[in-house]
Amino acid sequence: MVKNTISKMFLFLMLFCFKSGGQSIAQDVEKYRRSSLSLILINNEGLGEQKDLIINSFNNNPFPDKYNRHNINLSNCEINKVKLSTSDYIDNGWYVDTLRTMKEFFSAMKKINNSIRYIKADSSEALLEPNDGQINQMKLDKFVKENELAKKNIATWFNRDPYTGKMDWELIKERGMYSANSEQIEQAETVADQTSFLLDFDLIGNTYSVFNSLSFYPNEPIAASIRDKAKESAIQKFAGKPEILLTKSLALIDSVYERTKEGYTVKCNTYLYKLIWNDDIANKTKLYFFNDNIDSKVAWDTTSIFQMEFLGKVSSSSLVTFKIGEQRTESEIIDLQIKRTVDNALAKLQKEYVQFRPVSPIYSTEPVTAKIGLKEGVEPKQKFEILEMSFNEIGIPEWKNVGNVSVDKNAIIWDNRQGSEIQSDEEGNALPSYTIFSGGKKAISGLHYIRLIK
Repeated sequence: MVKNTISKMFLFLMLFCFKSGGQSIAQDVEKYRRSSLSLILINNEGLGEQKDLIINSFNNNPFPDKYNRHNINLSNCEINKVKLSTSDYIDNGWYVDTLRTMKEFFSAMKKINNSIRYIKADSSEALLEPNDGQINQMKLDKFVKENELAKKNIATWFNRDPYTGKMDWELIKERGMYSANSEQIEQAETVADQTSFLLDFDLIGNTYSVFNSLSFYPNEPIAASIRDKAKESAIQKFAGKPEILLTKSLALIDSVYERTKEGYTVKCNTYLYKLIWNDDIANKTKLYFFNDNIDSKVAWDTTSIFQMEFLGKVSSSSLVTFKIGEQRTESEIIDLQIKRTVDNALAKLQKEYVQFRPVSPIYSTEPVTAKIGLKEGVEPKQKFEILEMSFNEIGIPEWKNVGNVSVDKNAIIWDNRQGSEIQSDEEGNALPSYTIFSGGKKAISGLHYIRLIK
């Protein structure tokens, strides 16, 4: 059955490509195995007066096309409503060690942005306090646990009915790409055979939840301050010189101000969580929720086998400028800021965390191209591995490295960021909508994919 499935998969993939003049060009390949993702906005003071516009824009922002949208019915996190108890601090390693000696005090004072809380009137004993970032991390961890984020991800994967507790594997069939028509699951004789696909760790295990904490800072006050200081400097510089020089300098300063005053500078802290999925959890899922001898609803209410793990945090920022005279509404400005900020945050996560890096179809060959660019954080000379789908002994797909490519250092990287201008060559002709890579002479569009190495 496995060999039969492999043959069908190969034919299925080959249908997406054709040969033309020695160059293979992929047709619009939209279905391939991807990581699954949910995006959550942290609702905090940083959203400012435009909070409602920002939340609406975030919730309606086009979803990243290199991931499957994992709908867990949770898009906002009210972080300020999370209250930490003393036991929460202790569980996270705080308030365990009391500072008593001068060495301990000096060591504690070197901690960046941390403070000391004295617990004796003579200041002879103290505790090291977590800083704001560490407190926010503890609150977010508590939010993830109290809101049972792992269960929400699992419930989506298995289309769980909240009233009956029944689950199915329709979504796994759809995203797993086991064969062109998922025949291997459909023809399985028993539930035990069907649930062998719970061992697809690369599919279910690559389920992520990304939390974004945004702070919006209006550009105009900063732009005005820079303009005023620049004008003062220009007046001094051109004192006693022809007036035309000062006039041109002031006009240039005003043009920069007009171009940079609109919109916001956005700072973003992004937190990455991953669903824990291994053979032990898969086997327990089969035992508790695909077993006619066990009440799956009771098992669901009492189980604690599903957990999320925190992988890490990245910080990013975005600044959007406009052409002079270009008019945009406040809503349009915020929409563009959200798009740029989310793109920047995901691109940075992909560089920092190997397991979060998505795969992208090869669009064409000779040379190899792919529809990724500045939005995904592509940089000159970056290396990508070429991947091909293979199958393990029970017919579950897995990626196999079949070569490498690198971003062509002589070609322009596609600027696919939201709101970017159309790129053109020296003669004014529009550049193609893809990024060019060097290497990969044996790559086949429609069959092969690329993923960032470094």
